[in-house]
Parts: sequence; C-alpha cells; structure tokens
Amino acid sequence: MLAPFLLRAQLPQQLPPGAAAQLMTPQALVDVSPSENVSASAVFDPPVVRVGEKTFYRVTIEATQNSIEWPDDISAPKELKFGPNVRGQVSRVEGNKFRPITALVYEVTATVAGHFTVPAFIVPSGWQPVEIPAATLEVTESDPPARTTMGKLQAQASETNLFFGQPFHLRVWLPASAGNEIEALREVQINGAGLMTDKISTRFTVESVNVNGQMKPAFIYETVATPMAVGQLTVSAQAFTAGREFGGPVTITGQVVIGGGPPKYVLLVSDALKLNVLPLPADGELPGFTGTLGKFFRTTPVLATNRFHVGEPVHMRFAFLPQTNLTRFVPPTMPRSREWQIIPDNPPGSGCTLIALTDETTHTPAIPFSAFDPATKKFYDLTISALPVTVIGEGLPMQLSAWNPDEKSPTPLKLSGLTMTAGKNVTSLIPQQMQGWYIFLQLLPVYFFFRLWQWDQRRRFLAAHPEIVRRMKARQELRRVKIKLQQAAAAGDAEKFTGYAAAALRIVVAPHFPADDRALVGGDVLAQLDESEKNGIAGETVRKIFTTADTQFAATRNQPVNLIALHSELQAVLKHLEAKL
Repeated sequence: MLAPFLLRAQLPQQLPPGAAAQLMTPQALVDVSPSENVSASAVFDPPVVRVGEKTFYRVTIEATQNSIEWPDDISAPKELKFGPNVRGQVSRVEGNKFRPITALVYEVTATVAGHFTVPAFIVPSGWQPVEIPAATLEVTESDPPARTTMGKLQAQASETNLFFGQPFHLRVWLPASAGNEIEALREVQINGAGLMTDKISTRFTVESVNVNGQMKPAFIYETVATPMAVGQLTVSAQAFTAGREFGGPVTITGQVVIGGGPPKYVLLVSDALKLNVLPLPADGELPGFTGTLGKFFRTTPVLATNRFHVGEPVHMRFAFLPQTNLTRFVPPTMPRSREWQIIPDNPPGSGCTLIALTDETTHTPAIPFSAFDPATKKFYDLTISALPVTVIGEGLPMQLSAWNPDEKSPTPLKLSGLTMTAGKNVTSLIPQQMQGWYIFLQLLPVYFFFRLWQWDQRRRFLAAHPEIVRRMKARQELRRVKIKLQQAAAAGDAEKFTGYAAAALRIVVAPHFPADDRALVGGDVLAQLDESEKNGIAGETVRKIFTTADTQFAATRNQPVNLIALHSELQAVLKHLEAKL
C-alpha cells in the first residue's frame, strides 16, 4: 500500500554544479563496428585453490553485452560446481572512441583435488562467432602457494531488519591491495529484486574500514536504498575495477596510494546480503498516514493573519523537519471541508492556502497527519491543529452558513446585513436579459462573423482575378489626375496641362497590358483605339499631347504648344478609354 506514496514523494532533482556543462561537452563515439578478430579471454581467479574453496571463472569479451548470445550451460568437468553467472559491461577509452567490454563471472567450487580444464567453445556475437579459450584450474588437498588475487568486493547495509519503504544506507566497498593502493569502482550495480536505489544520493569516498579486524583504506560507493517488497530479500553488488578512473568527486580520508598505468577492468561480485523486510503494522495506524517514515519534528503552524474576509486567501505556514537523514516524507493530504477551500503549496513548499467560504467558522480546519517511526515501531501524530480566526462576511449579498452534516434538514440560506452605501442607479428593474435590445446584442457576433466571411470571400476572389484589382486602382488614380488636369486648365498652365493629360492617357490604358503606366508611350495608347478613331479626332488629340509632352526630352526645347484648347477632345478620349476598363 506504500508504493503509490513512495512514487509521489520522488521530487525532480536539480543537476549538480557543472553537470549541465558536462552534458553539452562533445562526447567520444562508441565503437561497435565489427573487427576481424574479437578478442576474448577466460581464466580462473585464483588458478590454484584447495578442495571446497571458492574461485571465480572469468570471461572477458570485447563486444557489447546485448550482442553476445551466451549459452545457459557451458561444458565443464562435473567435479566443478558452477553457480549462476553475473555479467556486466564497461567501456574502455581508445583514442577518441569508447570500446565496449563485456565480462561474465561464475562462482565455482571444486569438490575433489585434481587438474581440471574448461574446454574452448564458440559463442555467437553479433556479426561473427567468438571463440572462448580454454581455462585450467588446479585443486589441491593442502594449502596452495601464496598468490596475489583481486580484493573481495563487499556489500554492507546500515540496517538488515527493515520495514517496507524504510530507507537505509547501502555501502559497496573494495579494500586496498598491498601497499594501500586504491582501485576505483565503475558501473556499480545492485542485484536483487524488490529494492529501489536512489541515484541522486550516491557518493564516493576513500576511508578506512575494518577488514578481518584490521583497518585498511577502501574505495566506498554509498547510496540510499528502499525495500519495495516484503519478506527476505537477497541483495548482492557487482562493479568493475577502474584503476584511477574516478567517475566523479571523491572524498579521501587518510593516506592512500593511487596507482598509475592503464586500468584493468575486472568484474567483481560481492557475497549475498540478506535483508529481512517486515510489513507496516496493521493496527495502531493513526489518521492522516500517507506513507511517511522516520522521525520528524513539526513546527508550529503560523497564519499570515487571523482576521480576513470571506473568499480572501490566507497562507498558513508549517514544516516537518527530519531528525535523521534516513527518512521518507510524503506530504499530508488536505481534508475536504464545506467551510474551507484548502490549496496545498507546490512541492517543496511547506504550507497551504486557506479560503473561508462562510463567516460562521471560528477556527481553521485541522489537517490530520501521522508518520511511522521504525525505531520505536509505532505510529505517532503530527496533526496540524486548528487555529482561531475571525472571518468577516460584510458586503456579501448572500452567503452559506455553517455546513450541517444532517442532510435531511439542509441549512437555509440567509441574507447579509444592510450595506452602508447606496449602489448604482438603474432605469428599470427588468433584468437585462429580458429587455428588447438584448436580443440584438446576441446577434452582433453572428453579424460580425457574416461580414468577416464576406470579406474573406472577396479577398479570395480578388486574389484569383488580379486584373480587377489593376482596373480598380487605375480608376482611382485616373480620378485623381483628372482633378489636377481640370485645375491646370482653369489656371491656364499649358505645361502642367500637357503633363497631366499624358499621365491620364497612360493610366487609363495601363491595365490592358498590364504594365506600369510610366513605361507606356503614345503608341500604346493608340493601340487601344479603333482604326477609325486612330485616323480621327481622337488619334490626332493623342498624338499632339504625346508629341508636346516628349519635347521636354529634346536637346533644344521649343516654345511649348498650348493644348488647353483640346480639353474637350481629351475628355472625350478619356471617357471612351475609361469605358473599356
């Protein structure tokens, strides 16, 4: 029943300083291209053991883990008892590329003395098969000679008797080798069902630990884990040794030696760790339990003000402070009330906003909340008690009285007191919705959308017929020029009259080409006249106007000809040409 609360309690975490810049840094490519010979190795570590002593059968393949089709059973002497395998993948940097490495480890126990060999065999791997070489193991009755082996990976829990959903510290550490030389760990993985680890709280340290009664420095990986299943859980850890390749900031305490040279990626496996997880007690649960575990201290709730109006939001501040660093907090669920509207703050805020719905309430609502303390194995109360308030309801036309839980006799509505100031004047007591002009107001949106539809239809029509737009613009410009032409004729200005007359003739025929009216000449105007008109008065009038207008471009300008006498003939020509638009 705690799983939904745990999921709800997971808040988005911010990236640590520098992480955003690291994400934007160009990363090396992962090289998974097929090569002619995929290298593989197989060894026993250690290669010489006593009867009944454990050893590890290690296989390393330079390929991705998903591309290897590892068999369920391998051919091995029956005197060697193979346990389940553990596998992992790590990347080795070669130049500007990452080369994937997959490692598999079996825990092997020899039952009799002798010389045993696991023969070579073929394993499919992506593009081509890979040959796993043979490996030999020497098993003796007496103690084997002194040997140098990799340190044993250790897994340790801060608590082994836990309750469901109780966080605890999980440490994975590798003791230093001879000479206090430290090996870093990479790709640390926690194996076992029913356990959730917190990747955000992970940290790396180097400090002294007790190894068989002797204090030795060790590389420690520490995280926070939470059991998500009830019963006995079996947990183990695996990790690759990585030399001095520390994957992040490391806190070092004491004197240690960090070896040089390229790292040797060896997959290590810890012994199984047993966890006994109990369910939360069924009896003794207090109201308001949301799944919060650990020891918390509740601060005294504080209101922004204890006197406010109905409908006015008021913030109430409170907080739950953990007394230990291993807690699981799920915010309280706000109760439902007919007298109050309660709005919780967005996480990680501490508090809520209260809105009074009636002026007959005298206290804020109590917010029930409780938690479970694993140390005492009991639930304890953290309820936020009610605070006295004064709610003002003056000025409201109507309000609800206090909620009556007896639904058979609902609480009647009551009117508020008389207001001290007069309201606005009205001409009629008939509601606006029942007055005659109101229906026309409702039709305004319909009329607006109808006119908008008409405008869009005309816009589409003009876009499909640009010649209509050109003729409309020509008519508008012609009217403007004809006014100036009339003014020039009345003033007796022959030069302006000639210029406006030529401009009017060019404007009235421009849409037929189509072309810019300033680019047209007299011949273009004559082309819009019939043969009889060209040879008649209309054609003669056009020729005289353009001949006189073109004299301004001659090398030697003569005395301009007065064409104002042709005003009536020009008007006839313009009227005839305008009719063709």
